[in-house]
Amino acid sequence: MAQLYYKKVNYSPYRDRIPLQIVRAETELSAEEKAFLSAVEKGDYGTVKQALQEAEIYYNVNINCVDPLGRNALLIAIENENLEIMELLLNHSVYVGDALLYAIRKEVVGAVELLLSYRKPGREKQIPTLLMDTQFSEFTPDITPIMLAAHTNNYEIIKLLVQKRVTIPRPHQIRCNCVECVSSSEVDSLRHSRSRLNIYKALASPSLIALSSEDPILTAFRLGWELKELSKVENEFKAEYEELSQQCKLFAKDLLDQARSSRELEIILNHRDDHSEDLDPQKYHDLAKLKVAIKYHQKEVS
Repeated sequence: MAQLYYKKVNYSPYRDRIPLQIVRAETELSAEEKAFLSAVEKGDYGTVKQALQEAEIYYNVNINCVDPLGRNALLIAIENENLEIMELLLNHSVYVGDALLYAIRKEVVGAVELLLSYRKPGREKQIPTLLMDTQFSEFTPDITPIMLAAHTNNYEIIKLLVQKRVTIPRPHQIRCNCVECVSSSEVDSLRHSRSRLNIYKALASPSLIALSSEDPILTAFRLGWELKELSKVENEFKAEYEELSQQCKLFAKDLLDQARSSRELEIILNHRDDHSEDLDPQKYHDLAKLKVAIKYHQKEVS
């Protein structure tokens, strides 16, 4: 079968050999561009600054050039956690692209903070574009910065993003017949299911729950139960949903384990969300949380 994917050779003595040649090559870098990226890699601030200034005058360097690994100068600076070089590059309007997602994936908190405060010369802060643009080369279109941060469960980065009032899409029902779901499922049903999983994976982040939920224990109970139910119908990702469900259950248990005394535990177990319809209001002081745990099959707690 291998011969089907390579150019055939009909002449002897190489008839039984598979010839190899480069059919897709990265753009060749000039000597100046190689020196520029090398300076960024080494953290040579002076050389980088000089190269950027000369590029504005002589146009001898494409400041958005990429190395053989597909990284431009900004991504290299992020990888090396060099915030000074990052700031210098941003001040010279290098292409930002998926830099925020890259910084989140690398969990470079300082880089995330710098990108969130980034302001193009003569323009307002670029926060809305950075947070909402999902058409990134290395990431699927459904992955947003807050979702990726939740996937990594990095508390500091999640906090930075939540403070910007970002949102996560509300997952639709499995059998949802809305135009968006029907269209997405018809185009690529597996990708549609994967997108739903990505949302739930973000929602199940302990750090996100702790930061954004008024009642983290109740949220973990409900989400754990919902994820368990999803594992029964989403066969392609059954194991993933079961793992996320268990993660929520253990998080709720760990929160309860933080109680320092039986009195604290009693207060927590008796607490009830005034807007919740899970329990009879007349039984407010009757171990409400424990009953919710039983309702949602939280064996680790009950």
